[in-house]
Amino acid sequence: MPTQKASSNSFFSNSVYIFLIRFFPSVASQVILIYYSHYLDKPVYGTYQNFWIQLNFIYPLACFGIHAAIITYSPSTVVKLARSISKNQYILYGLWLVVLSVVFALLQSAALGIGFIIPLLFIISFCAGIIMESFLIVFKNFKSLVFINVVYAAVYLAIHVWMIKNGFSFYSLFLSLLALSCARVVISAMLIRSNVAKHSDDGHVEVRPVAEIRTLWMHLAFYDILQTLSNWIDKFVISIFLTTSLSAIYFNGTQNIPFLPIILSAAGSSVLMQMTRVKAENERGELLQLMNNSARYASNIVFPLFFFLIFFRYELFKVLLPDYMAAVPIFFVSLFMIPFRAYSFITVFQKLHKGHLSNIGAVGELILACALMYPLYKWLGLPGVALSFIISSYSQGVYYFYHISRLLNTSAYHLVPVMNWLIKCIVYAFVFISIHYIGTMYFSTVVSLTLGIAIMVMTVILSLFIEVKKQGRHVSI
Repeated sequence: MPTQKASSNSFFSNSVYIFLIRFFPSVASQVILIYYSHYLDKPVYGTYQNFWIQLNFIYPLACFGIHAAIITYSPSTVVKLARSISKNQYILYGLWLVVLSVVFALLQSAALGIGFIIPLLFIISFCAGIIMESFLIVFKNFKSLVFINVVYAAVYLAIHVWMIKNGFSFYSLFLSLLALSCARVVISAMLIRSNVAKHSDDGHVEVRPVAEIRTLWMHLAFYDILQTLSNWIDKFVISIFLTTSLSAIYFNGTQNIPFLPIILSAAGSSVLMQMTRVKAENERGELLQLMNNSARYASNIVFPLFFFLIFFRYELFKVLLPDYMAAVPIFFVSLFMIPFRAYSFITVFQKLHKGHLSNIGAVGELILACALMYPLYKWLGLPGVALSFIISSYSQGVYYFYHISRLLNTSAYHLVPVMNWLIKCIVYAFVFISIHYIGTMYFSTVVSLTLGIAIMVMTVILSLFIEVKKQGRHVSI
């Protein structure tokens, strides 16, 4: 029992740290998105946003799953793998990174008028930062990473605001951001170097065939690329075939909630880190328990956020994006992707080296979504396009649950804490229906939205506190 309690506490602690590491830069980016949408002309804002859209599209190709593969193994295993890679293999990857960086730089140099070198070095440093962050997470340099990313987010915000206050210039903006990115890479490299000797042999080296590790890495890279396509192909198609106004409405209506992917990633990474010290014969049972714990913790954030956004969607757009009220129906449909994020499907496949199953599901999801896009658009308009991805994602979930239940030798019912989720949904729905009714009856839009956000934050904190206490007593619903 004490071992299980320690494991639960460690899981929650790791998840919180990984969440915080990625939370602050994500929030800073979202704040600037809203800030710049108010202060920049639409053509200038669109050019600025295209930089990040193309960066987010290309960097998974450039990283090629390395950052995801690193999280799968123990620190000593990662160090051993890094040392086993030949000089020629490092050079080959370097060439791959440079080629994609050149493509990105060519796209940006003409559009932004900032030359070739700045975007080239920016994407290289960006990818290096992502890979190094994965190393430091495996080494459990959590406090250092939180500090680095808090400072990074603060400086990122300051640079963007300073540009608006002192004359906007793409050249000055991205040169400053490049310097910031390079500084983070240098500091991360120093921390990694100080940790390598410490973790060269910590007694938890995993003995797996090189071919098996290479296969997992390729599957993770392919999955990462597929996820990128899935997230952006609808926006890409609409930007080509519909007017720019409709494209802007759809883009704002299908914005990802900034920290949800971070929550899922943090929970999945924490599960994988916990599993590095589990013996092979206990692997499946321990993984099932950890996945249930992960689902419980994630639901305390995902479900309150879902019900808050469902009931306060009009208030949110009136306050933050008043020129895009036409995007609210699209936003409403896209919100039903949020509950789907409460379970980290890919984690099980990643740990058990069954990456081909996750990729089959990702390919099927993408094909189904593309097949449904046009008929649903003809039927429902732009909300129909968003609905095509909701349908394909939930179909993918059914496929994943089927295979995960087989891998863990249990029924699909036991993969998630069903009663725990059901009770939470009922409670959260009642809370936010009541708060929305009170807010709209007695307060202005801004006050009502502020009240809803405050209640949502308090609900998340209280729910997590109760869950931690419950896990500490080994009680589950």
